[in-house]
Amino acid sequence: MIKELKKAILDALFPEKAACFSCGREAVTDGDGFCADCRSGLEVFNAAEPPKFVDGYTAAYVYNDVSSRMIKRLKYNNARYLAKPLADALTIPDHWKIDAVLPVPLYYRREMKRGYNQSELITEALCERIGAELNAGLLVRTRNTGQQTRLTEAGRKRNVKDAFAADEGAKGLSILLVDDVRTTGATLSECAKELKKYGADRVYAITVCCAFEQNNR
Repeated sequence: MIKELKKAILDALFPEKAACFSCGREAVTDGDGFCADCRSGLEVFNAAEPPKFVDGYTAAYVYNDVSSRMIKRLKYNNARYLAKPLADALTIPDHWKIDAVLPVPLYYRREMKRGYNQSELITEALCERIGAELNAGLLVRTRNTGQQTRLTEAGRKRNVKDAFAADEGAKGLSILLVDDVRTTGATLSECAKELKKYGADRVYAITVCCAFEQNNR
């Protein structure tokens, strides 16, 4: 007993180094996996208006240098282990009554090339945590919209217009859409519009990061 207590005290005073979830450097990290520098630069999301056709929206972090590194490491560097801590950062409002949870889909060729859909990995981890079932089949991306990063807001809307197809199984459901980043909200809006076209009762959206806050607009 004394030996175990001594080890616990030493672990608390002198924690082992680990790789920071954001910068990837070996450092002393906090309980959420961030080194001191990244923790100080991490911005917690406050509030933003839901995209059109979306009944409620929230996120974990403001999209900045710290949070974007996590997303890019998951998305482009095969750091799939980050899906769980990113999902753990998501908090679903208590008043959202959810029947189905699904990720924003990738076009199948892009998913085959990458080997995975990063949003689906986050959704899987979220569903495991809250005890929900993932319903990816309710929505598919029907064409390759390419990357939206360099497009204007109007260009993003044109790019994703009619790029999704929902399933009749969405009828009457309250659906939670999950994605990695919201920028203009064009993708979430188009997904929600299609799901409601096929009878979804309500569509909520949650993302790990949001590129703006309502009070900063």
